[in-house]
Amino acid sequence: MSASAFQGWLLRNPTTQVEFPHKLIAKDTYQSTPLQRIELKAYRDSNVLLHRVVSPNYKTKIEFSTIDKLTLAQLQEIHDFLSSVNLKKNERKIKLEYWDDELLQYRTMNAVYITDTTYPVSTISKIKRTIKYRAIKFTFIEY
Repeated sequence: MSASAFQGWLLRNPTTQVEFPHKLIAKDTYQSTPLQRIELKAYRDSNVLLHRVVSPNYKTKIEFSTIDKLTLAQLQEIHDFLSSVNLKKNERKIKLEYWDDELLQYRTMNAVYITDTTYPVSTISKIKRTIKYRAIKFTFIEY
């Protein structure tokens, strides 16, 4: 574990090493919950001591919002990146490499799903034939 392992990016395609367009992440919105413990069973014994059985497979969740007034072209950049890491489109299953703030190193999530995403439209322009969006929240959950 070493903070010196940080290479200046948060998310990227583990196969091509193409980074997520970080300039499109709104300041102070990126957050990760790395290595979440999943409790399989918990019980108290006759001395009322708690015993927990925790899965050895930890899971990570990453959330962020895009910048406000995101353009259609910028949204296309995000969709292009997500298409490049897509494993199963109908499941929104992707593979993603990320900075793990608990281990202070990069890790690869081999099975991640993208939660349903809402696209809040801010303005449309018939003349320019484009759309601007308010901040869009993305959530990636490892499974």
